[in-house]
Amino acid sequence: MKISKTPPDGKYGRLLKLQQSSMRMSLFEKSECFRAFLLLVGVDGQIASDERQVLLTIGKKLDFEYRFCETAIDDLLENRFISSDPPIFSRKEIAESFLRDGIRIAFLDDQLHPNEADWLARIAQRNGLSVDWIGTEIAALQKRRQPISCEETMEIEKHI
Repeated sequence: MKISKTPPDGKYGRLLKLQQSSMRMSLFEKSECFRAFLLLVGVDGQIASDERQVLLTIGKKLDFEYRFCETAIDDLLENRFISSDPPIFSRKEIAESFLRDGIRIAFLDDQLHPNEADWLARIAQRNGLSVDWIGTEIAALQKRRQPISCEETMEIEKHI
């Protein structure tokens, strides 16, 4: 039996495409994701140049304009109006991907600031993940010592 890699035509093909597109992040979810990454980087009260570069890369991957991302980063530490509520993602898989990427971003400076750990734990809990889950993920990353870089594919990309 030969298996085709192309989706079927007609009604079933349209249904498959609709199902695949519904598994992608909405624009609102992308903006929540970017906001949460911004807040993660800013909770320690400073934005290092490598954190800035990663945020610009994330913004591009999430389809935001470069100038918008630059302004959001530049204004982050003084912006009183940005919501500090943890995002709620539509699917657990998106939350897990966000958190794994977030942990790697938090370790860009080779240490996890207590405010970063707290922010990640709040996001995990808000999305139905336990504090133990986030602790296990943090411990696994510490063993691998693999912070994120601008050239790497982020886990969140599989949901964009």
